[in-house]
Amino acid sequence: MNYRKNEAKEAASQILKGVWTAMPYCWDRDDEFDEIANRQNLSHVIDNIKVDGHYCSGNIAEFWSMPDKERMLAHEIMYDEANGKIPLIAGCHHQSVKQATALAKHAQDVGYDFVIILTPYVAARDDDCIFSFYEYICDRVDIGIILFNVPQVCHPIGPDLAKRLSKLQNICGYKQADGSPAATHSIMNAVGNDIVISIADEAPWLTSMTQLGLQWLVNYNPHLYQVKGWLPLKDYTAAAQRGDIKQATKIASSLQSLREVHAKWIMGYWNKGRMPLAEMKYWQELIGMNGGLSRPPVLEMSDEAKKEMKKDLFNTGILDYAKK
Repeated sequence: MNYRKNEAKEAASQILKGVWTAMPYCWDRDDEFDEIANRQNLSHVIDNIKVDGHYCSGNIAEFWSMPDKERMLAHEIMYDEANGKIPLIAGCHHQSVKQATALAKHAQDVGYDFVIILTPYVAARDDDCIFSFYEYICDRVDIGIILFNVPQVCHPIGPDLAKRLSKLQNICGYKQADGSPAATHSIMNAVGNDIVISIADEAPWLTSMTQLGLQWLVNYNPHLYQVKGWLPLKDYTAAAQRGDIKQATKIASSLQSLREVHAKWIMGYWNKGRMPLAEMKYWQELIGMNGGLSRPPVLEMSDEAKKEMKKDLFNTGILDYAKK
C-alpha cells in the first residue's frame, strides 16, 4: 500500500477501477499450493486477459480450506508474480477476528493494495456484532478494507450498517453479492459517495457503468469469458468508458451464450447450495488455463458432466478462440 490510513478512501477511488478478476487456486498432487500453476494463471490474466487488478484468496479460491500459513504463502507468491503490474487485493476472511487481523497485517506488510474481509458466520447475527468485528480489525491495521456482503450465508451488510462502517477510517470499498438491483441501489444511496462499490456479476456490468455510474467490477467472469486475442468484456468496458454505448451494447450482447453456460454450470449449482469450483476449474482447463482438483467438501465432476459442459462451451465458440 502506498497511502496512509486516513487516505484509504481516496486511494480506493483511484485504484479500484475497471475489470478485476478472482480465480480458484490450484493444488498439486500432494494437495499443497501449486506455485507453478498459480503463477501461470495469474500471469495469463495479467498479460493475456489484461485485467485491471486481481483479488486473491476469495471464496472460489477455497480460502476456507486453507490453513493461515498456506494463505500467507499464497499471498506472498501471488504478489511476487504480479510484480507491480496490477494492483492486488488479499482475501483475509476468517471467523476469528484475531486471525483476520493477522492475515490483514501480513498482506499489508507484503505490499498488497487492499484487503477484503467477509463477515463472520458465528456470533454475528446483528449489526452491532458486525460493526464490532470490523472496528477491531480497523483499529489494528492501516491497510484499506473492503466489505464483502454475502447475505446468502452471512449477516447482511445493509445500507444502515454500511453507512456506519463507512465512517471507520480504512473502510473503503464494498463488494455486493446480493443480486437484487434494489439492494445495490440502497447501498449506493447510503455510501456510494463515500466508498467504491462493485457488483459480483458481469451480466449487469454495462448497465452499472452507464446507468449507475459504477467504476469497478470484481468477480470470476473476466477469465472465464475471455481468452488471449478475444477480450469482449474488456472491449465493451472500454467502449462504454469512451461513451460509445451502441458499440458497447453490441459487444456485450455477444457474451449471452457464455452467460447461459455460466447460469447452467456455475450459478445453477451455486443456487442449490453446492460450490461449483470443479466446474470453474474444468472450464479453465478447456480454455487453456490450469485447473485441477478441489478440496472436500467440494464435489468433483463426473465424466458425463464434463462431456456435456465441454459441448456447451464448444457451442459458444470460445474454445475455437482459445485454440488460436
